[in-house]
Amino acid sequence: MINEQLAELSNLSLVVAIVLYVLALFGFSADLASISQKRSDQRLAAQEAKDVDRVLHGAGVGAGGGITSGAEDAGTTPASSAAGGSAGTGERTPGTMTAQKFAFLLAGAGTLLHVLGVVARAAATQRVPWANMYEFATTSTALVMVAFLLFSIKRVELRTLGTFVVGPVLLVLLLAQTFWIVPAAALTPSLQNSHWLIIHIGIAIIATALSILGAVLAGLQLVQARHERALVELAEAGGEHPEHWGRAGHVLDRLPSSTVLESLSFRIHSLAFVCWTFTLIFGAIWAREAWGRFWGWDPKEVWTFIIWVIYAAYLHARATGGFRGTRAAWLALAGFVAVVFNYTIVNTVINGLHSYSGL
Repeated sequence: MINEQLAELSNLSLVVAIVLYVLALFGFSADLASISQKRSDQRLAAQEAKDVDRVLHGAGVGAGGGITSGAEDAGTTPASSAAGGSAGTGERTPGTMTAQKFAFLLAGAGTLLHVLGVVARAAATQRVPWANMYEFATTSTALVMVAFLLFSIKRVELRTLGTFVVGPVLLVLLLAQTFWIVPAAALTPSLQNSHWLIIHIGIAIIATALSILGAVLAGLQLVQARHERALVELAEAGGEHPEHWGRAGHVLDRLPSSTVLESLSFRIHSLAFVCWTFTLIFGAIWAREAWGRFWGWDPKEVWTFIIWVIYAAYLHARATGGFRGTRAAWLALAGFVAVVFNYTIVNTVINGLHSYSGL
């Protein structure tokens, strides 16, 4: 028996969560834009101060040193105003409500409503909330946001990644609400009274959520590594900042280094690989009970195995000196592409034994 009131509460909670995520995305983006503007202004002010120092120093030498002291005073004032104080460095006074902090609070409120929507869906249907693509999407993205908030509470600097985490989550939720949403309903008879639905699909949801987070970090790692190489090359050439990066360069200055991103990506992908391993194992056991064989080359089985192989190759490459860094990150992104293909094309286009469930 479906509780329609709880089903409506679930839908409403998810819609409001989407609205809060949109506002949080604006807040995280505004935070990155404002700080990048401050750093850009700071660099321009510092460069102008150097130009003033150079001109006044030349004038002081030409006048026999009579203007030198005045030149130094004039030159240090703009430089100090550019480099000193919280306005010049972009530092925030503790306890003030910044755009980042406000966006983080909005993301936290959105996550609470998101989780409420998932729980209400489970209560309305009296089963686990991952029996179709819509529920799989809402549950996995809720786990992504919970993981992001937990990591960000422990390491505040990771909040700068908010734009790049909330954005993909919002995209998946919008797709779910637009194309995959289905009314709350009971399980099909073939899925009822099966504890493997809880175990097998539950672990697959965790694996997918970790893969989303890992892909975000791997993608940022590639961009940050390229940015850092550009900085090194410009420094060797005697420059100060790669102007061809524009605002993007200033935004990347705020993000963790490529080494930190790679380390986080590796840890998350290691957990994801373990989850994908158990997804395969438990799926095979369930297939033996349901269809009388452990493996039958069903499209869903094949693509899950492909995902497992790619992530295994990533972990092996990460442990091999010649393939660490960007090469390993590309493998991680290839694994995520396989996850997306498995979740979308295999579920909706390719017919197989899993097609009846929508998973």
